[in-house]
Amino acid sequence: MITQTPFSQAIRDRFSSWSQGRSSLNANDLEKLFSDPKASGEELALLAAAREFGQELSPATLDQYEQTGGARVLEARYRDNLERLQTPRSLFPQGGPDFQAVTQGKEQNCVLTSTCISLAQQRPACLTQLLSETESGVVLRLPGEKERCVAMPTDRELLTHSCAYQNGAWMTILSRELGSVGALKPSKAVQKVTGHKVDQDLMMATSEAALRKKLESAMEKHQVVIAGRGGFDEEVQGLTRNHSYAVIGYDPNFARVRLQDPEGNEPLDADGKARDGDYDGQFSLSVKEFKSWFSSIHYEETDKPSFWGSFFDKLKDSVVGAPAGGGVPVSG
Repeated sequence: MITQTPFSQAIRDRFSSWSQGRSSLNANDLEKLFSDPKASGEELALLAAAREFGQELSPATLDQYEQTGGARVLEARYRDNLERLQTPRSLFPQGGPDFQAVTQGKEQNCVLTSTCISLAQQRPACLTQLLSETESGVVLRLPGEKERCVAMPTDRELLTHSCAYQNGAWMTILSRELGSVGALKPSKAVQKVTGHKVDQDLMMATSEAALRKKLESAMEKHQVVIAGRGGFDEEVQGLTRNHSYAVIGYDPNFARVRLQDPEGNEPLDADGKARDGDYDGQFSLSVKEFKSWFSSIHYEETDKPSFWGSFFDKLKDSVVGAPAGGGVPVSG
């Protein structure tokens, strides 16, 4: 039985105008359509999903798609795209950042997105200090850098970058402006966003007792904590290798770690269902599982002087202590 899905039906409605008499559309055709400045709104959301179709787009391939019930991932992508486009063009319309609203975008920036999730959960006020709306527009203030005005995200940017949906445009702006940070090591990303140095531990060289102690201390101090899985870590259904996760809680009474996957996935049981019964990208692991399934953990060091604080303290001392006419030049 052929069943039209929201995605396939929307494609059929637009195929004639897209194809201009051609029998099919290849990947290059879809890319050109997506890049057309005239494309916007629902059509842009549809084209963004269509680029992931995996084969030439034609009435015949749509028939095959519908006969198999459609692809769960592709239908979810289309729905997600539509939701992304509903993001308010305001930083914090709900009063502040909500870590639970954040999802990673198409670009590979799990490190940056995890950092922002953890910071939004631990110290949300820090994000409202990083970004603010003024009469001149949105102002971005990164630690140790000059503040600068940035634009609200476009439709394409909402479809590409990490997003906080109805919680506001803050996450997409940070993802766009700090895109290169997403490819950095967690220590560099956390330092870029918070200004603080990072303490990194390898799981294989850390005892469970030490791990429990540092997790409890980090949560008490409201520090950003990022956990990483390497390419050779144990295969676990629902967990991604070469990927960073935000640590959003720790229960010392039961020695359980709470994490959030920026891509929205989580460990699955033998039936392919979320182990906790709620597939929302958040999940809990015992410390033993956490240590076994992850290879590294990174703790923000809020109780030590930040890199920038130390730098400017030393700079101040140098200037004050310099002889008349001397000093330390400051660039940029």
